[in-house]
Amino acid sequence: MDSLTGLAGWYILPGFATNVIQSIWYSIKYPVNSGAKPVKGSPRYHRHFNMIYCFVILGYLVYTIAEVDRATPKNFYDELDLDFHSFSQRQLKTNFRKISLLVHPDKFGQLGAETFVRIRAAHDILSDPVARTAYDRFGPSILECQTCRTTKDFVSRGLSSTLTFYLSSGAVLVLMSVFGKAQFGRYWRFIVLFGMAALELAMVTRFEPITILSWIMPHRVTFEQIAILHQVFISTFIAINQIGPIVAPSKEHEKGSVNGLVNYLESLITISNTESIGQLQNAFDVFRGDEGQMTHLRNQMNMMALDSQLAQDQLLNEARTNVQRRMART
Repeated sequence: MDSLTGLAGWYILPGFATNVIQSIWYSIKYPVNSGAKPVKGSPRYHRHFNMIYCFVILGYLVYTIAEVDRATPKNFYDELDLDFHSFSQRQLKTNFRKISLLVHPDKFGQLGAETFVRIRAAHDILSDPVARTAYDRFGPSILECQTCRTTKDFVSRGLSSTLTFYLSSGAVLVLMSVFGKAQFGRYWRFIVLFGMAALELAMVTRFEPITILSWIMPHRVTFEQIAILHQVFISTFIAINQIGPIVAPSKEHEKGSVNGLVNYLESLITISNTESIGQLQNAFDVFRGDEGQMTHLRNQMNMMALDSQLAQDQLLNEARTNVQRRMART
């Protein structure tokens, strides 16, 4: 349900927020009935919409990443108030005793019992070097493996789950490319996907965490860093899919934009012609009912048409004479 809600947010909220922001911006920048205010459907209106839309998408991307980090639940180290970089077994036992006394079921009933079960599980896992290594790299779900005994067993089981994620992600990208969806930067997305797979493989097989990720996410264990990177990849993929065609439109998109501009200009010409005809009719309304004035006006217009025709003929004759002179010289 959370995934569906997130996708709905990506495809509904940015457009809605852009319309609201653009309306507020226009109401502040342009006075009421201002002639300079871009008309909805005009190229300038679309340009403003696209600019605001890109900023909204980038802002929503930052919010999504921050929300993923914030919504990540407590890990076993947080449950026992330990620094997973430098805690000792003595500190582990001391913190477990102290916290277990504070949340003992005899004091807090059912709520205390649930908390006590969590900290007991955290203590048992962190006390076992093999289980702790598996937990750090793959999270609590890996500990459900009943046949895993060694670090190699846990890594093999964890890599099979990781492989499922990347195979499904790759299959989605292939299907979207085949059906003409998400065409912008599709090759780069495959490259990034393979790069992430290589990075994750290095993260789960290294004894020490990768330094740059520990600097960016200092309070996150390796499996939490991987989960956040997965969400960042998916969110960035969706964001690029939405703003990519705007930032770097394809030839088909540019052709569609030109056609839209031509249609818009044709509509403006039609409106201009209609207004011109209306103005001419209003100008000639004063002559209606007066035969003498109408006859005089008709004669004047005939003379103007004749003068125009004579002028065109004169220009044509001059051009013909000039051409003949040049030909005679050569």
